[in-house]
Amino acid sequence: MIKIGEFSKLSHLTIKALRFYEKEGLLIPEAIDERNGYRYYQTSQLENATKIKAYRQLGLTIEEIK
Repeated sequence: MIKIGEFSKLSHLTIKALRFYEKEGLLIPEAIDERNGYRYYQTSQLENATKIKAYRQLGLTIEEIK
């Protein structure tokens, strides 16, 4: 599993954006460490991250993406 910082680099999304997409239910981390709150993603989630980014660049709203 990949920590949020590394996932951010690989997906070209900011950590702030990843947390926002999690809050909106679009891109949920695979796991969250209960002790420290670290978010972990799978490499397979990069595809969804890419789609979300592309939709946002096309001007779609969060509700439209959902």
